[in-house]
Order: sequence, then C-alpha cells, then structure tokens
Amino acid sequence: MPRPFSWHQLHASPATDDASVDPRRRLRLCLWAFLILVGVIFGRVIQLEVSQGAAFRHEAAKPLVRQESLLGVRGRILARNGTVLAYDKQTLALAVHYRYLEEPPNPQWLRSTARARLSRQERKDPQRLTAEMARVRADRAEMARRLARLCGLSPDLWQRRSAAIQTRVQRISETVDRRRQDRSRRRAEAKTDQPKSAANRSWPAQVADFIREFLEASMEEPEETRLVIAEELDYHIMAEDLPLNVVAELETHPETYPGVKLLGQRRRVYPAGALASHVLGHLGPIQPDELGETSDYRPGDRVGRTGLERQYEGLLHGRRGLGVDLMDHSGRLVQSRHQQDPGVGRELVLTLDPALQQTAEALLDDAIQRRNLQDEQASPAGGAVVVLNAHSGAILAAASAPRFDPNLFSGGPDNQIDSVLHDPAHPLIDRTTKMAIAPGSVFKIVTALAILQSSSIDPEAPFLCRGYLYQPDSWRCALYRRQGIGHGDVTLAGALAQSCNVYFLHHALQIGAGPLVDWAERLGIGSPTGIDLPDESTGTLPAPQSIAALENHPWRKTDTLALSIGQGSLQVTPMQVARLLAAVANGGSLVTPHLVSGLALPQLADGQSTAELDRSDDPIRVPPPAPIPDLRPATLAALREGLRRAVADPEGTAHPGLWMEAIPTAGKTGTAETDDDAGDHAWFAGFVPIDHPKIVLVVALEHAGNADEAAVPVAKRIVLRLQQLGYLNTR
Repeated sequence: MPRPFSWHQLHASPATDDASVDPRRRLRLCLWAFLILVGVIFGRVIQLEVSQGAAFRHEAAKPLVRQESLLGVRGRILARNGTVLAYDKQTLALAVHYRYLEEPPNPQWLRSTARARLSRQERKDPQRLTAEMARVRADRAEMARRLARLCGLSPDLWQRRSAAIQTRVQRISETVDRRRQDRSRRRAEAKTDQPKSAANRSWPAQVADFIREFLEASMEEPEETRLVIAEELDYHIMAEDLPLNVVAELETHPETYPGVKLLGQRRRVYPAGALASHVLGHLGPIQPDELGETSDYRPGDRVGRTGLERQYEGLLHGRRGLGVDLMDHSGRLVQSRHQQDPGVGRELVLTLDPALQQTAEALLDDAIQRRNLQDEQASPAGGAVVVLNAHSGAILAAASAPRFDPNLFSGGPDNQIDSVLHDPAHPLIDRTTKMAIAPGSVFKIVTALAILQSSSIDPEAPFLCRGYLYQPDSWRCALYRRQGIGHGDVTLAGALAQSCNVYFLHHALQIGAGPLVDWAERLGIGSPTGIDLPDESTGTLPAPQSIAALENHPWRKTDTLALSIGQGSLQVTPMQVARLLAAVANGGSLVTPHLVSGLALPQLADGQSTAELDRSDDPIRVPPPAPIPDLRPATLAALREGLRRAVADPEGTAHPGLWMEAIPTAGKTGTAETDDDAGDHAWFAGFVPIDHPKIVLVVALEHAGNADEAAVPVAKRIVLRLQQLGYLNTR
C-alpha cells in the first residue's frame, strides 16, 4: 500500500536539478558588469577632465554664430550733367510674424500662446484655456487694426496683403509636401523592387540592412504629419519706408506689438518722379525661375524689369555681403559684424539732358491735352519725342507720354499700381522704341532716296501734279482733298517740300518695289536700332516676299503705291526715324542710338588724376557709325535741299509753324492715315542747323490729326530750347 504524498517532504528535499541556473548568480554578474561599465565611463570622464577639460569649457563658452545675407547697394543713374535720377535709400520696413497674419489662426500656435499667458494651475481648467484662446484671437485682430492705422493702410488693404502672403506660403508648403510624398513613393517602389529573399546574403550584411531600415523608418515622418516650412516661422513685410513716428512707436512699445519687428531695407528712389521714367524703367520682385544655384539673388529681391534698370541689371546690381551675429546660449546678441561687406553696383552716366527732357515731356503733355480737349470722346493716345546727336547717336531726350512714376513700383500703394497697369492709355509703354505706327509722308525721304539712287529719273525734271494719280477719288494729294487743286509742276525737292503724293506715287511705280524695300532696309527700317533699351520693336517693312504673311495676298501694284507714301502695312518707331534722319544729316552713316555714355569714375584717392585710372573694366561700348554702302553724296545733298525747302519755302508744309530765320531747320512732316476713326498720326522729323547738322529731332503723336497743326509746333519749341541750352552754337 503506497504511502500518502506529503508536501512537507517535497519542501524539505534538496534540489537535485544541476542544469538549473541560480538567478541570484545572474544578477550578480549583471551588477558587476554594470559597475565595470560605470567605472570605465567614470574613468574616461576623469581622463577627459584632466587632459581636455579646459578646452571643452572654453568651447562651450563660445557664442552661437548666426549668418545673415546682406543686400548690396544698387548703383546710381546719373544724367549727363551729374543730376541723380535713381539711387538706393536705406529705409525700415514693418514685418509681422506669419502666425499673426494666418487666417484662421494655427490651432497649435493659438493653444500654445494662450497657455503661455496662464499659470500652471490655470492651464488645467479647459474653460479658462478656451476663454484665453478667444482673447488671443481678439488681441491679434486688434493689433492688426492698430498696425494698419499706424502705417496709413486701410483695413481692407491690410487684409489683402495678409491674404497674399498666406497664399504664397501655402503654395510653397504644398510644393514641399508634394515633393515629400514623391520621395516616399519612390522609396516604397524601390523597396518593392528589391529581392524578397535574403538567404544568399551574409549575416553582417543582413544586420546592416536591418539597422539602415530601422534608422530610415525612425527618420521618416508619418504621411498624416503636416510639415512646417521656414516661411511659417518667419516675418513677412507688410509696410515699407516707415515714417519716423511709426518707428518710434514700435520701438518704444514692443510689448504692445508682439510678433512685430523692424527690418532694414533699401528702396529705389527716383528723385525726379516721372521724368524719363520709360528710359530709367522700374524694379520688380525677382521670380522663382530666375533664381539659380550660383545666383547672387535671394527670394524677395527686386530687379530691373524695364528700361535701363533691366538693360544694365548686371552692372547696377550690388554684390551681396555676409553679416555674422554672435549670440550667447540664452539667445542674447553678443556681437554683430560684417564678414563680407555688401558691394556697390556701378553708376551709369547717361547722355540725357534733364532740362531738354523736361521740356520735351511738357510739350508732349500739352499736345495730348489739346487733342483730348478738341474731342472729348477721343480714344486714349500718346506720343513720343526723340532728340539725338546726328553724328554719335547720343540721345539728349527720349520723351514718351503718358508716363508713370517709377517710385510706385518701389513700395507705392497697390491701388495706384493697379491704376497704372490697367490704364487704357498704356503709360508703361515706351513709345520712343515700342510705338510702331505708319510714318505717312515722313517715309517719302526713303522714297526720294531710292528715286535718286536709281539714276533713271532726273530730280530736276518738272512733274505735273493734278492732285490725283488716276482718278479724283483715290491716290490723291492732301492739297487736292482740302482745296480740290494739285501742286502743278514740281521737282523732287519741291515734291518733298510740299509733300506731293502724286509725284512719289508716279515715280515709285517706275522704279518698282525692289529699290524701295532695299533702301528702306539699308536705312534701318524693319530692324532694331540697337539702342540700349530692352524689347525694342522692329516695326514692319512689307516686301514682295513677306506680303503674303502680312496681308494674305501676293504683292500688288497698290502695295508699291502705299509703301511709297508711308502707308499700308509699313510701321516704324520714332527711334528708327531718328536714325534715318541722322544718316541723311551726317553724310550717310547709320549711328547706334544710345542712352549710356559710360560708367561713373570711382572716387579718386588724394593726388590721383583721372588719367591714372584704369578704364579697361568699363563694358560700355558704343559701335561707331556704319557708312551705308553705295549711297552717293549727291543723293544726300538733294535730300537735304528738299528738307530745307519744306521749312524755308512759303509753300513748304512745315513753313508756317517752324520757319525761323535765325535758326534754319530742315525736316519733313507726315500725316499717316489709320484704318479706324481715331484720327491720323502726326509726325515731324528733321535736323538742325542746316549748314552743319548737329541735332536730329522726331515728334510722333498718335491720332493727333494734321502734322502741321499738331507735331510742327512741338518741334519748333524744341528747336528753341536747343538754342537756349547751347546745342546749336557753331563753335
């Protein structure tokens, strides 16, 4: 009979399983290993303290370094007499943190800002926290209203600027997020393409793969996590060129304006306002596609958009500098210095005479105003005046109307900029180089030259003008349309002086379209003049090989007739006409119109003369005048005689409005018909003085009517101003 089982015996019996491990022994081993590791670390600490402790403490005491890109100083633009037409001015701008502009406010920011206002105990009360968040919203809105009023901005304008900033930041954030998703997708696709089995890989390689995947997974952000880009943590400019009273208010009450700071800026200033605005141009924000890895520009920089500001951007732009701020570990500024001083752009010296430019612009404005008063229903129009040196191409005046104030694009009110951009008169268009219109009878200078060069027509032979070519209702002279009579017997010089259409129509048919087009091309019609301004119009020179593309039909006799008197598809710019007249005046050479004569000399050291300066780095190179091949001096003499008689003869078209015995002037009027009911274009192109031509002047007025009534009076006032300023002296 078996004995009953006793738990006491089981408890009292010794353990007989030798394979079991004593846990106390394992714990002792772990403890000793831990103590040894701590001892090693402690020993290393003592060794570092003894050998490098001082060096580590010195390194820890070093301030934190923060680098900042410094905007360079843009070069000035000077008139020929040294008058400053454009320069950079140091100003202060109001910048507001993005979280104070964002609508609706960022929830995390709103909550953290509210919690920062409460004590630790108050943060535990949900109702108290909600009420404080509402106060943060109200304070933020009140500060926006206060800042808008302080800066002279309407609440609506402040809101529009805030919305524009938020739209830009959100667009950047979406782009960054889209790129992040693309990277994640490519990474997932790469993992899918990898072999599933790792049986053939060694165990160290498998361990390395595991560690790499673990680290990549730990660094990856969840797809639902929204990235916070730098622009969301930055300050954005809301108002520029702050007055001193605004600066004083912000600096003396910083606690009233949280999330606000002042930023130093450079503003482009044009002291003369709208004077020569098309020549100078204006600045505008740089576009993202214009930024490159090697570019010296940064987002938000302003670059030349039109005029000389754009043409010479590379010279005017000042190289960026580098500023270094040293901060202690609590964030306080210890020191600020320039590691690299910002550069200063080169200074342009122009050929423009500001006094003559001002006169030309005033005369243009008066002429346009007279036109508008005569017809209050007239469509918006403008005009241009060009005055240049006949021998060098140096431009003394290049006036275009209507104009704009380039200061608006350097921080002007948005509503004023919008009015300029949407003005039906297009004040941003430089009509000296971009207004391509029919020249009318001014082109008869080219037709006369082609007739003279053909040698098949005697310029002294009289031609009977009865007022029309074939029929009284077409291809007529202006005299016939007004008085019903013709010019009678006229020579080439007389035809130029009296602007006889029939003479040039008849002889153009005799020589054909070929010589007309050929000499027009040689005189620069249909080609850019090479002026140092961007986006110059080439105009349109119809030819037998191009007429199909222009008018969808082959060349016809009527095309030759229209071209000979400056009508049809022919379009020229005032600058092209000025270049043409310069060739007639200077003996047959095409000049290159230019506005920049060179770069300003750097400031001289004591005792240094200008002769000692190295001008090899001056990139301004004006091509010399180019003689027109095969142009005979006798042809030019006959042309100048006809242009002289247009002003001097009582029957000349410009005689009543321009003849002055003391200042003999030569020139040609032109009244170009248009296809619409807006009125004819009025032209005058000429040179002065006759015996020794120095100055070429061109006046072009859109839809101003008869040239002798609209353009010639403007030309006379300019000639008088040239005499007053000393440009017509014989010395």
